[in-house]
Amino acid sequence: MTRRGTLAYYLAAWVIGCFVVSLLLWAGDALAGDFETAANLLTTYFFSLVFGATAVLLFAFLLRRSMRVLGTHSLWVWLPSGAALAFLLILGLIRAQSALLSIRSGEFGEILFGAVLKAADALAGRNLWQAPVDGAITAIVLCLVNRAFDRVDETAAPKHSPA
Repeated sequence: MTRRGTLAYYLAAWVIGCFVVSLLLWAGDALAGDFETAANLLTTYFFSLVFGATAVLLFAFLLRRSMRVLGTHSLWVWLPSGAALAFLLILGLIRAQSALLSIRSGEFGEILFGAVLKAADALAGRNLWQAPVDGAITAIVLCLVNRAFDRVDETAAPKHSPA
């Protein structure tokens, strides 16, 4: 088994974070007058699971570490922290993508860097406002998952060290 819900935490980050990004992209297009069907939402979700995994797992790792440093499970701390971290992470990935793609690394390097950093490319420009919203919503879910697994099992007998 995993320790303190690590698998559940990162799986929730990947599944929920990528879905929220897909839903926000889909809703943003609908508000702009380009209403798409639900099939397009699922297609966007599939591609966000593939190309957004690196970004969302890095986000979840950094969020968990920073909240451990702060020592809190308060939703009101996780929410703004997740929003700020997501925004800064996407800005950092956008800069990294432009820097890495400018390096002459051949076709394989361009494909690799492009695939790893595709999530930042999707949110660049007019969709950048979605990063903090996604970060806040994902942080709420991750706070609840982390809180559930960090609780001490109250039914377990206390461990005594041998004398």
